Amino acid sequence: MIMFSKTEKIATHRRGFSLTELMVVVAIIALLAGLVIVAAQKVHRMSNMAGDLNNQRQIALAFSSYSMDFNGAIPSNRTSPDGNFNYTLNPTAGSCGGPFTVLINNGSTAATTYHSWTASYGAGVVGGTEYEYGLNTTTVPTANALSGGKLWNYIGDYGVYRSPLDPTARIRSYSINSFVGATVPEDSNEWANKWDDWFCVNGVPMTATNTTKISRIPQPARTICSIVEDDSDGFNYNNQGWVIDPRFPGTPQAGGWEGWIDWPAMWDPTAIPFSYVDGSTEVYSVQNPELPDDLDLFGHRYAQPSDLSDPTYGAIRLDWIYFRDRLLPGIVPEGPYKSIGF
Repeated sequence: MIMFSKTEKIATHRRGFSLTELMVVVAIIALLAGLVIVAAQKVHRMSNMAGDLNNQRQIALAFSSYSMDFNGAIPSNRTSPDGNFNYTLNPTAGSCGGPFTVLINNGSTAATTYHSWTASYGAGVVGGTEYEYGLNTTTVPTANALSGGKLWNYIGDYGVYRSPLDPTARIRSYSINSFVGATVPEDSNEWANKWDDWFCVNGVPMTATNTTKISRIPQPARTICSIVEDDSDGFNYNNQGWVIDPRFPGTPQAGGWEGWIDWPAMWDPTAIPFSYVDGSTEVYSVQNPELPDDLDLFGHRYAQPSDLSDPTYGAIRLDWIYFRDRLLPGIVPEGPYKSIGF
């Protein structure tokens, strides 16, 4: 009979992890790492979107503050004056009257009379790029694309003009709705397919689109003020106001419909942030997943095909109509169909 002392230890067999077990552990770690990365990206995106909305809220509130100091007047959406300072609109359709003369900057070409929300002209734009002395240039002391604008005294922070979502090197990410702060939309006569006849046959004289005073915007809580714009199609900065063709394709006087004359920046391909004239903000969820790629491919004046057909209303372009109905509601006709949210 064999006896063991209390001090003797019994040897035990120890085995390592099998290859299968190691692979399972590695897979679990990879999965957790992926979830952490996705969560971090989502948090980063939400943070950038919140920063963007805060910027646009400040821009919209600056318009309101300016109007209180200047007897209801608001700055122009234009970033520079148009070369055609005086012109005449003479509608030939409908019964809205005319002719009437449109005066840009009261007909003056002097730089001191420009009422642009930013001063993106003269030394403020060098070689097709927007400059601000001390911010992105030290060679042109008179470059004041941001600080020379009419809203600078109410914003006073370069960072407000640039979206955290913007991947470019530009100093300004936002544009103003061309139906805000204008004598007529875009304050210019540049479009090959003018809109005055279309407005007239719909019972809206072009004079009704004058929004040079905030009191002339009938529904500020539904009217776009600022929006992200990526004017990369031939421009190095966001040139002039942001506008899309307000006419409904297929209706009288809507020949040559241009659809997305400009387009919102698709830095987040699923969401577009913008502000309203009353200072509220919104993030719009893009309905057509192909739209970001299409706009990037076709550029300005993209006459988007319909997303779907309705037995009552016909062809519907969901994203275009959503923004189109927020150009100047209460003045711009909303038929023959309305966007969601109205």
